[in-house]
Amino acid sequence: MEQPMETYFKKLDHYYDSDGRLTQYPSKRPMRIIALAKIAEQISTDRKYTEKEINEIIRHHIAFEDIELIRREMYQYRFLGRLRDGSEYWAEADWRTVYAEYIRKD
Repeated sequence: MEQPMETYFKKLDHYYDSDGRLTQYPSKRPMRIIALAKIAEQISTDRKYTEKEINEIIRHHIAFEDIELIRREMYQYRFLGRLRDGSEYWAEADWRTVYAEYIRKD
């Protein structure tokens, strides 16, 4: 039986430092999606980004070094789209709809 989303939100709070940065990447899928959604909220749907710009957004929101892991996961879970060569990234237009239940409302 799946836990209510509020339980995941509360558990995930322990994964953030006092500056609001993710200290480790959660192992449970729902908590991963919540963490990725929190980062994705910082990416505008109105523009294109370079890989360097996306890395900076991610770097600002995590307290560990594996920026590439987070970027790949954001692409895999379809928070981000990118050109095949990785030269351009963008926020997928429908990620908020797809992951609506994972977005914290408070």
